[in-house]
Amino acid sequence: MNHPAKILVIIPCYNEEANIVSTVERLRATCPQVDFLIINDCSTDRSAELLAEHGYPFLDLPVNLGIGGGVQCGYRYARANGYDIAVQMDGDGQHDPAYLMQVVQPVLDGKLDMCIGSRFIKCEASRQALCAGSASAF
Repeated sequence: MNHPAKILVIIPCYNEEANIVSTVERLRATCPQVDFLIINDCSTDRSAELLAEHGYPFLDLPVNLGIGGGVQCGYRYARANGYDIAVQMDGDGQHDPAYLMQVVQPVLDGKLDMCIGSRFIKCEASRQALCAGSASAF
């Protein structure tokens, strides 16, 4: 890329009032260079209220689309708004943003077209085996 990459973190949110603020604040503290968009998937708790109170960018879906539909909305937003890279990070805090740029870097470097992070792969040899090729996972 000849310009700084525009990176969007898509955060699906369904009834995450207990976690969404800490999840977003950890992301902001760890990766201030990325943008984020929360997809509120018709939550029935105070999630939407908390998002608005904190001034977080979010889409408020009028009906529950489920994880697949919510994430698709985020990817469509990323494409429509000129993002180079889109990343999904769950709203419950299970994904550690400290590893976000490590997952994104092979794409930024042009080594991979896509990279899928997994918190279940612990072994370096397994990670390297999965990273072989132009569209792989790690």
